[in-house]
Amino acid sequence: MRPEVGDEDITKIRNRVEGVIESTGGHLLKFDDWGQRKLAYEIRDRGEARRYERGLYHYYRYMVAPNTVNEIERNLNILDTVLKYMTVKIEDDLIPEERLARPVEEDIEEIIPVLDEEE
Repeated sequence: MRPEVGDEDITKIRNRVEGVIESTGGHLLKFDDWGQRKLAYEIRDRGEARRYERGLYHYYRYMVAPNTVNEIERNLNILDTVLKYMTVKIEDDLIPEERLARPVEEDIEEIIPVLDEEE
């Protein structure tokens, strides 16, 4: 998101994303506000000549039907305050009941293996 976005707009964006997830029967597994960080590359604003080197980052981990991902992305694309977004599919052949029974931390260890101290 744009770095100058206020708390009210941040809440609106979060409510919008979470609303789409919940209204389609999905589950929000984790949300993190990573705060303001340097962007990987400079982003030019859509209608303006302004360029951004920093932005606000939010991390959503959710479980939804495939068509819901398109709806979330459509909603983010409409918002002027959102500079960029990225969706990453993590699991194929997911069984929702099994996934909901597992803590999110287990998923993270599967994606980023913990290295042995000897290595």
